[in-house]
Amino acid sequence: MTNIRRLLAGVGVALALTGVAAPVHAQFSIGFAGGATTPSGSLSDRTDMGYNGMVALQASVPLIPFKIRADVHYNSFGGTSFTNALNQATEGTDSRVISGSLNAVLSLLPGPLPVKPYLIGGVGYYDTQFSGNSSSRKMGYNYGAGVKVTKLFIEARVHSVQNTTFNVANGRTTSKFIPISVGLMF
Repeated sequence: MTNIRRLLAGVGVALALTGVAAPVHAQFSIGFAGGATTPSGSLSDRTDMGYNGMVALQASVPLIPFKIRADVHYNSFGGTSFTNALNQATEGTDSRVISGSLNAVLSLLPGPLPVKPYLIGGVGYYDTQFSGNSSSRKMGYNYGAGVKVTKLFIEARVHSVQNTTFNVANGRTTSKFIPISVGLMF
């Protein structure tokens, strides 16, 4: 009887090791998106609504409950006229933000459903140029939500860049903007 138990225990251990030793293959997707970008807070004082473009590379690893996504964004804003701290009227020029971010994507409905809502958030590096003469390179973060229907996705995120330099009121402020993007993930 003891030999049978040892044999069954050995088979069980071998099966468990075979399952653990099985290679874990990540599944990769590439995506492209574009849409409108809304400036928020102090940024909306100097810029108008703009547009965005994005390229994304997403990895899905079976043992991790979320996907990992790297994005490169381009956001452009039209300039708006404003009055600076010295009460001088200033004509705004176009502004832009180029960023790269690393994000976690958490699906809210697991399983093989065709419609999948998700949450997304992460950190990034933002190269900003506002009104042609004020620029900075800073770390920031983003968070938002989206929905994916087969290959099509729609998402909105808040991007926040800390201590961005502005020439308005000779101060530093946080730049926030909200790109709303529609794209395809292959």
